[in-house]
Amino acid sequence: MRRPGDKKERLSGEERRAEILDAALRLFAAKGFSGTRTREIASAAGISETLIFQHFKTKEQLYRAALGRIFAEHPVMPDVQEMMAGKDDLGVFRTVALHLIRHNRQDPRIMRLAVFSALEGFSMAELVHQGKDTVGPPLPELLSSYIRQRVRDGAFKKVDADVVGKLFVDTMYAFVLDQETSISGPPLGLSDEETVDVYVRVLVDGLRA
Repeated sequence: MRRPGDKKERLSGEERRAEILDAALRLFAAKGFSGTRTREIASAAGISETLIFQHFKTKEQLYRAALGRIFAEHPVMPDVQEMMAGKDDLGVFRTVALHLIRHNRQDPRIMRLAVFSALEGFSMAELVHQGKDTVGPPLPELLSSYIRQRVRDGAFKKVDADVVGKLFVDTMYAFVLDQETSISGPPLGLSDEETVDVYVRVLVDGLRA
């Protein structure tokens, strides 16, 4: 007869680490970093609190790993690299925008974690991307690099690429938040694709030399 702890004992180190991260993500998304205790994560994962610290030295290291995991599950690079290589300006910005909208909708933990991180004084981008080659560069940095290349190509006007890249990503996050909270009023009645097409065309037309 299998005892309650038997299954846990057979987990590999990677499997147990993944189980801890899954439990941590659920709680961090519900209560934030400050509001979540490691003993609660241990209870949710069905393990001892001591075992958490065998995998993660500190609670912040666990938080960093949890954020890295959730973004690694929603990679944008495979979708956008081909368009960047082909210098498809509309396609690059459209792909990034729809990626942000769709993945935030599919996984509400992303927006909740972003809001909690901001309220608690964390830089979510730094937590997610520092030392995380599998996640790829932060999206504002990715877009800024592309914009600078297109300026060098003579296709875009001379602009502050860092400002444009950051504002674009911030606008998409604000759009997702507004869709969930209706801060600015009722929804527009347009599909995500229609909304993104309008915004991207205005942006790219303004950038083109």
